[in-house]
Amino acid sequence: MKKAILILLTIVSVIIAAGCSKDDDPSEAPVKERILGKWKFISVVNEITVPSEPPEINTEYGTEGDYFDFRSDGNIYYVLGGDDEEVASYSIESETTLKIENDVCTIKELTPNKLVFEFVRVNANNTKKQTYNLSK
Repeated sequence: MKKAILILLTIVSVIIAAGCSKDDDPSEAPVKERILGKWKFISVVNEITVPSEPPEINTEYGTEGDYFDFRSDGNIYYVLGGDDEEVASYSIESETTLKIENDVCTIKELTPNKLVFEFVRVNANNTKKQTYNLSK
């Protein structure tokens, strides 16, 4: 009898484990799906580096009502600093690459509640890195 109960419990455990698939985990969905929706703009960290000098870092914080709204039509609708809503095109180039207009950004973190992406521009005089922090 003990053997039959042990076998039955093993079969039930296997069935339950098989029913839990990774497909149910929203973090496993493609970036194109996970990025969609309205994200609150928390801050942007600006880092300017001039050769042979320490980097200059400052953080600009979002205000009430600032957001980025990534839509499935390939556009971002956004408001920053209380200005009027603006629109920019975007595309997901890979799991870690976001292209906004012609600017290529690196997705540093994307969870159901947090999006961090970074834009770096290098010219002859300095390197400017902007890290955007968004939340849902």
